[in-house]
Amino acid sequence: MIENINIGIDLGGSHVAVGAVDKNGKILEQFEKDFTVAEKRNLLNVSIKYIVETIEHLKKKYSFHKIGLGVAGTISNGIIVRSVNLGIENFDIKTELETKTDLEVMVKNDAKCEAIAEYLFGNFDRFRDREKKYQNVLFLTLGTGIGGSYIYQGKLMEGTIFEGFEFGHMMIKENGLPCKCGKKGCFEKYGSILAFKTKVIEKLNLSHDIPGQELRKKIDDSREEIKDIVEEYINDLAIGISNLVNILEPDCIIIGGGFARYDYLLLDGLKEKMVHSNLLFNLRKEILMKTASLGNDAGIIGASNLE
Repeated sequence: MIENINIGIDLGGSHVAVGAVDKNGKILEQFEKDFTVAEKRNLLNVSIKYIVETIEHLKKKYSFHKIGLGVAGTISNGIIVRSVNLGIENFDIKTELETKTDLEVMVKNDAKCEAIAEYLFGNFDRFRDREKKYQNVLFLTLGTGIGGSYIYQGKLMEGTIFEGFEFGHMMIKENGLPCKCGKKGCFEKYGSILAFKTKVIEKLNLSHDIPGQELRKKIDDSREEIKDIVEEYINDLAIGISNLVNILEPDCIIIGGGFARYDYLLLDGLKEKMVHSNLLFNLRKEILMKTASLGNDAGIIGASNLE
């Protein structure tokens, strides 16, 4: 039986992942399930069943007494108050999982979990010098939706009523696309990686259940054909991020979530757009922006370190 490990779970609108994580933030073993279109209609039950079965499997190999869970949406005292991309409101997932696993469960917004992981275990050496430079860090999670968090002077900022920092639901287009939250023109309808993938899938006439690796291969083979989609996506993403930069003036920007798997196609163009378009109030010669060094695993690692 392996001891001194934590369990982290990342639950989003497109997948659920469960991992055993050591004290240094290294994932020892990981299990992941991508939801089919049909499963997304019953996402909560499918997710809980998968989590419970995976935890029971991990109990045979590891010794642990609690679970950390990162979930997309507004979380309060273990309750998913509202998660528009999961279609959940006022659900006590903490009690549900504690009852079914006989373990203590800690729950937090998934973007906050990713920020915790990157700050604890990511490549932040350049952000931690003796003069305390680069202590103001903007985190964005681009996946099914857009999650966010902000570290100010080395501390994770959170609201007192709700966790806050729902960057995905600021409006970037008046009377734009309808969002599941009930508004129109929300940032995540244009800047989430799902928004990008959906346009590519429809342009190339592919199945919405296509595996990510296969989709990336199709993208690589169709660069010229989807050039307009890439440019439009980068433009919309730059508008949303520039709004945040103008308000928060972060020292650096870290982007995680599914975006990490497409950064080779999008990141350089995004930086170029941010710097050389008339989007930033305080102009910069360069902008420090990088993909989360822990990639799409940051949610699991951060969740495993919840207390």
